Amino acid sequence: MISSTADTMCMHRLEDRTDEALVELAVQGEEGSFAMLVARHRPRAIRIAYGIVHNPSDAEDAVQDAFIRAYRSLTQFRGAARFSSWIYRIVVNESVRMMGRKHDTVDDVDLDSKCAPGENMDVETVLMVRQCLASLPERLRVTLALRGEKDLDYSEIAEILCIPVGTVRSRLHEARKMFARGWKEAMKDEM
Repeated sequence: MISSTADTMCMHRLEDRTDEALVELAVQGEEGSFAMLVARHRPRAIRIAYGIVHNPSDAEDAVQDAFIRAYRSLTQFRGAARFSSWIYRIVVNESVRMMGRKHDTVDDVDLDSKCAPGENMDVETVLMVRQCLASLPERLRVTLALRGEKDLDYSEIAEILCIPVGTVRSRLHEARKMFARGWKEAMKDEM
C-alpha cells in the first residue's frame, strides 16, 4: 500500500516537470520519467505518424520504434531544440523509414472509419485523396502531414524538420499545388 502511494506521489511530481527535466531524470535512471514523456507526447506522435504512413497499425509501430530509439539516445539529447521537436523528428524519420520498408501502396491503406480524412467521404474519395498524397515527394508529404497537426505552427514544423520557416512555407505551397494538379487528374479519370 505504501509503495502505490509513493508511486502516485512520484507520478504527480513528474507531471509537473518540464520535458527537459524529465529527460535529465531519465538519464539519471529515475523510473517513470521517460514513461511520463511517452504519455505526454504519444498522442501527437501517433497523429504525425499516421499523417505519413496512413495506416493505424503502421503509425503505432513507427511511434513505438521512435520512442525506443529516443530512449536509447537520451544521452545525445543536448537541449538545443525542445524535446517535443526532437521526438517528433524521430517519429517522422521512423515513419518515413517504415514507408520505405513497406513500399506503401493505396491497396495497403487501412480504411478504418476513425482514421478517414473526412467524416462524409466515401471510400473512393478517401482512396483518391490518399493516392494524391502518396504521389507527393516525401519532403512535401512529410511537411504537409506535420501541418495537418492543427496546433503545430510553421516555426515548430521548421524546428522538427531542421529547415527554415520560409522553406516550410514554400514546401506547403508546392505540396498544395501538386495535390491540386493530382486531384484534377484523378477527377478527370473518374469521369
